[in-house]
Amino acid sequence: MKLKYEMEMMEIDGSPMAVPVDDGDEFRGVLHMNETTADILEILKNDVTEDEIVAAMKELYDADEAQICHNVEKVLGILCQYGLLA
Repeated sequence: MKLKYEMEMMEIDGSPMAVPVDDGDEFRGVLHMNETTADILEILKNDVTEDEIVAAMKELYDADEAQICHNVEKVLGILCQYGLLA
């Protein structure tokens, strides 16, 4: 899986945000997110599996694997809901 659209990542007033920069016909808006979600979006610029996302997040964060899996599943669910995954 990967992002359906190219996303421009930026920080506004200390908060990470992402905006689709190509034909985002299905999604027109701004994603307000936390650092964890921003890291997951960065990983999703490439075609990866959920397990690969979890492995990459384990390298970035000193957290319990179950918590990382939960966070990844939650973010992927939201991205699917908005039609942002290819």
